[in-house]
Amino acid sequence: MIAELYTVYRTELLKYCCRICGNVSDAEDLLQETFMKALSSQDLLEELGEKERRAWLYKVARNLFYDACRRQTIERNIRMPFEEETDGGFSEAETAMILSTLPPDLSQLFLKRYFEGYNSKELAEEYGLSPSGVRAALSRARKILREKLK
Repeated sequence: MIAELYTVYRTELLKYCCRICGNVSDAEDLLQETFMKALSSQDLLEELGEKERRAWLYKVARNLFYDACRRQTIERNIRMPFEEETDGGFSEAETAMILSTLPPDLSQLFLKRYFEGYNSKELAEEYGLSPSGVRAALSRARKILREKLK
């Protein structure tokens, strides 16, 4: 059954992992951990329906990502009591965790605009939007982040 789940969901779950991790290498590791967890929870998965299995895989991947972010933060605090902060006062792991709460499309726009220095016009060309559409999307992202940080 795990082989069947892997065949059916590998590609879409890898895309999801890439979006939350930000790179393919970490995403592949996360995907592997997710299916290792599925292997150890095979009895539970057999009781679930198809939609519940898919949801379970996504939830496990997300939770494993959060755990990895927490571990990185703890390790960084142990190694470096005064850890480097981003401009907003958050560590890189905290920033990644916060940005993972955004929908993937908004997260990518936000990263490219505020961390990589793209402007609205460049993002509009890349994503096939109007510059005002990019600004509106960034406004939604900022609103979501404000609510999450309260």
